[in-house]
Amino acid sequence: MSPLIDAWVRFFTAPSVPTAAFHVARSYLGGLRRPGKTGSAKSSVFRTLSAGMIDPSFEKRNIARPEPFRSVLKDAASRLGSPDGPIALLLPETCVKTALLTFDDLPSAPAECERIVRWRLAKILPLRPAETRLSFDVQRSKGRAVAFCVLALEAVVQEYEQAFAQAGLKVRMIGLPTVQLLGCLPRNGESNFLVVNVEEDHIAALAVLEGETALFRVKPLTAGDVWAEAADEVATTLRFLEDREKKRIDAVWVRPAAAGAAEDGLALIQKRTACPVRMIAGEAMTGIPPAEKIFLASLWGQMS
Repeated sequence: MSPLIDAWVRFFTAPSVPTAAFHVARSYLGGLRRPGKTGSAKSSVFRTLSAGMIDPSFEKRNIARPEPFRSVLKDAASRLGSPDGPIALLLPETCVKTALLTFDDLPSAPAECERIVRWRLAKILPLRPAETRLSFDVQRSKGRAVAFCVLALEAVVQEYEQAFAQAGLKVRMIGLPTVQLLGCLPRNGESNFLVVNVEEDHIAALAVLEGETALFRVKPLTAGDVWAEAADEVATTLRFLEDREKKRIDAVWVRPAAAGAAEDGLALIQKRTACPVRMIAGEAMTGIPPAEKIFLASLWGQMS
């Protein structure tokens, strides 16, 4: 994997990798605990969430049924075991806004850099800084600075933090599931690839071209044929990238977390593209029940 992507993986897991992490999605809660950056999982937990318990949204309340969710969370935390310190938390990608901003340059001073990044973001999302949490990473390459920005409402982040605090867990860092999947890919793989994360309610796509992130998008899915929609979105994204960047995608990596047979879903995507479509199946994830590996893959990548 390219030095740039390695740097982004380090950023979203820096300055040190927690020994425990949780992933909240609309229909499930996953947790993983590892003794360190290497080795098999010390313990893992996976719990399905009843319909309507979590309703991911950028602007509205996310935990629609707080008491049942806290009950599931406390049970999951007990099953996982007490972590050695604060945890990492992966949030539903439909409750944040992301932007990939390009600058001629950015100052090295963090406060000045954030001021400029927020000024650019305000043109897209006119929100007051006090209302939001902003996380961004700046990578410099080819005479330019690229900032990958993740923006969430303060109230939404606090909602999750408070729920985990009531379960005895302190959230130290927050990340995105699709970005963390980079940690599951071969380190010496293709230079041009697309990572696709298919959940039951949305699809997220992260494109990397010659070691640089070229695109990150999240699109809600309807309650119809999720895999057909996902295949259409992948095909559209590939055409957009090849038309805009004039480069060929060498591989599509898919985490199939939506309902239905994963092999059938990947076959639908494969019919829409000439490049190979590969499953992020978690073969390297030892110590985790096979049926849960796909759902815990982002957590594994977070802690790898």
